[in-house]
Amino acid sequence: MLKRISVRVPATTANLGCLFDCAALALSLYLDLHVSPRTDDAITVEYKGINPERIPVDENNLIARTIRETMRGCGKHRGFDLEIENQIPVGIGLGSSAAAIIGALAACHWLADKVLFDEEIISLATRLEGHPDNVAAAWHGGFTISAQSEDKVISYSCSVPDQLQFVLVVPDYPLSTEKARQVLPASYSRADAIHNMQRGTMLVAKLFSGKADLQRTLFDDRWHQPYRAPLIPGLQEILNMSLSGLLGVCLSGAGPSILAITKGNTAAIGETIRQVLSNHGITSEIRLLAPDNKGAKGWCVPA
Repeated sequence: MLKRISVRVPATTANLGCLFDCAALALSLYLDLHVSPRTDDAITVEYKGINPERIPVDENNLIARTIRETMRGCGKHRGFDLEIENQIPVGIGLGSSAAAIIGALAACHWLADKVLFDEEIISLATRLEGHPDNVAAAWHGGFTISAQSEDKVISYSCSVPDQLQFVLVVPDYPLSTEKARQVLPASYSRADAIHNMQRGTMLVAKLFSGKADLQRTLFDDRWHQPYRAPLIPGLQEILNMSLSGLLGVCLSGAGPSILAITKGNTAAIGETIRQVLSNHGITSEIRLLAPDNKGAKGWCVPA
C-alpha cells in the first residue's frame, strides 16, 4: 500500500446557460488532498483554504466520510490522515462538493490499489452528488458533456480552446443547490425545450470542433436562469448586457456566481458585472481564470 497519495481536482462550472444538468467545464481553481493510511481505524482531518467556517474537520467532513464509506465497501477497514488544501469557494456554483467527491473516490482507488475506470468513478460520484455534470468535468477536465442512464453515466470531454478566457464574479453569499432547484418549474413548453436544445447542441458542436467563435445567443437559456434570477439581484441585467469581447455570460452552476466567457477585454467585463451587483447592494470578487484541460484524472499521482 502507498504511504501517502496526493490528488488534485479542479473547480467546475456547470449548465453554461442552455446545457442544464448536461455539461460543465473545469477551471483553474483547485482542491488538493493528501491522504496517509494509518495502522489503526482513527481519522484525522486538517484543512487549509477558503471558507474554513463551512468545512468540518472531523469524520463528518464530506471527503473523509466518502473515503471511509468507500474503503469499507472495498473491505478495507483502516483509518487515515487527511490533509486538505482548498482554493474552491463553497456553495457558490463552482462544484465544491463534486470536487470533494471526485477527490475522495480517486484517493480510495489509489489506496485500494485499484484501476481507475472513467465510467466507474463518474457513475459512483454521480450517485453521491446527484447529477453528473460537475463530477464528470472534475474528473476529465476541459469541456465535458454527460448523459445518465439508470446507474451508469456516459461522458465525453474535449479541450477548451486557448483563445477563450473566463472571468468569474463571486458574490459574498452562498446559494444552496437545493434552494436554487426549488424555484424551477415541474415542466417546460415545447417551444422552450426546442429553444434550449438548438443552442445547447450548437455550443457542444462548436467546442468539440475546437472553435472559439461563440455567440451570445448560445447562452440564452429558458430552463433555469429566468427562474433563478430573483434569487440573484442584478442577474437579469447582467445576462442582457452587451460588451466588446463578451462571447457569453451565464450563471455558474446554480449560482450565485456569474461566469463570463470572453475573447479580450476580460478584466473590464468582470468589473462591469461586479459594478452591476454593487448597484444592487451585493459585494463580489472578480477572478480571472483559465480552463483546466487535465482534470483530476491528469493530476492524480502518488506522493
